[in-house]
Amino acid sequence: MHILIYFAVVSSALIALLFVTDATLEKDAQAIVTTQRVGLPESRPPQPATILTSTPAPAPDMTSQLVLVAAPKVQAAPELLAVEPAARAARAEASSQNNRSTDRPPRAEYRQDHSSPRNFGLSGM
Repeated sequence: MHILIYFAVVSSALIALLFVTDATLEKDAQAIVTTQRVGLPESRPPQPATILTSTPAPAPDMTSQLVLVAAPKVQAAPELLAVEPAARAARAEASSQNNRSTDRPPRAEYRQDHSSPRNFGLSGM
């Protein structure tokens, strides 16, 4: 109920302030005019739509001297030339010796403890 009394007092004070300012201001003061235009702006005919087109880029000249100089040179590695083809095929078929990451058990902080009372799964019910 206090809020209704507050709004009644504030609104009556604002209305009283409006009457006081109306009585003190000059009656014949001219309004400040910022433009001479009255009404809606003049309509302009729509401008025709312009269609933007572009020409395709020319094909690159792959025979120029700069392209030929910048092209990577394909050279066989000397160690590949020294390996005989039978040994190279055997090396390609051999499995990797670095399998230690799959042989280790997971670290302790990543292991699951299924006997914990904080297991919120449905299997403990």
